[in-house]
Amino acid sequence: MLRVAYLDHTARWSGGEVALYNLITHLGSEVDPLVIVAEEGSLVDRLRAKGIDVRVVPLSDKVRNRNRNAVNLQAVTAGAELFTYGKRLSKLLKKEGVACVHTNSLKSAFYGAVAAKMAGIPLIWHIRDHIGVPYLKPIVAQAIRWLSRLLPNGVIANSKSTLNALQLPKSKKTLVLYSAFAEAFNPILPVRRTNKPYIVLLVGRLAEWKGQHVLLEAAKSFPRDQQVEFWLAGDALFGEDAYKQRLLKQMEADQLHHVKVLGHVDHIQTLMQQADLLVHTSITPEPFGQVIVEGMAAGLPVIASNEGGPTETVVHGETGLLIPPGDPGLLAESIRFLLDRPEERRRMSENGIKRVEQHFVIERTVTQITHYYAGLIASS
Repeated sequence: MLRVAYLDHTARWSGGEVALYNLITHLGSEVDPLVIVAEEGSLVDRLRAKGIDVRVVPLSDKVRNRNRNAVNLQAVTAGAELFTYGKRLSKLLKKEGVACVHTNSLKSAFYGAVAAKMAGIPLIWHIRDHIGVPYLKPIVAQAIRWLSRLLPNGVIANSKSTLNALQLPKSKKTLVLYSAFAEAFNPILPVRRTNKPYIVLLVGRLAEWKGQHVLLEAAKSFPRDQQVEFWLAGDALFGEDAYKQRLLKQMEADQLHHVKVLGHVDHIQTLMQQADLLVHTSITPEPFGQVIVEGMAAGLPVIASNEGGPTETVVHGETGLLIPPGDPGLLAESIRFLLDRPEERRRMSENGIKRVEQHFVIERTVTQITHYYAGLIASS
């Protein structure tokens, strides 16, 4: 059995942490996971409840919450603290007999590199972010690309789009590992519900690049008497409270009473059972879009931006629609097109469920990653 250490700088319940939780709790008998997190939080609580070996090794808030694009004198201090932190972790890795290190975030990639090198064990970077502009400043993106060639023994990416953005040489041992659906299938096929409004759902943390403001603009073209409601599920997580307030002010100014901000929702599948349509409005390339897979598994047709990971999950015209990002008029037109065509939505729903079953289930993901671990460790 392989003892693998999984590193993450945050325990907040966000996309990368959900994917990590799903992976670790389904690994089976081939991998013995040790999870090392830099703070207490939801991820830690949920893993402990499943009996997973989790260690919290605290890292200062100022480093954990540091803006990824902040290039200034404080970067030197933060870098020194990450080095010291990685040195601490290396002792734990040696003590626990860890065979390889698997980092789950960009910050953990850097201190994980220190820890793995000092412990003399293979290092895997799991990249879940689009390494390029506008998500990252050009100098930051270029630095990460360069370091991804130099530091890790292998690189896992959550989509082909994410991997391509890294611009790695063919000699680097890579794997595209889609974040999988890990729950029981319980889809509800689309029907017109008497005396109930259509529900258009957007799920994701409240962040400008996620594009919730685009949906608010689209919602303006749906008068209340058309019986369409828009639900935003998710909250501001990483210093994005100002954007949340901007959304709330926009809703008040435009009298968008048919838009509901639900905040954080624990049971997304239960929420999806109430919806008729899922929209995904990222205005920069989405690295993967795990919620899209969850939506298709729930039987929801999806309207998503045609850049990044969604182009690998949504089949245009078959499981949903792919449209250019940042265009509220086109988004409104696409929503209206599908809501007016129940048979089209039913067909897309059935196709989406089949696509998830064929390509995005957790069993497939576990098989891929256990083979990857074995090959990487054998060649290191």
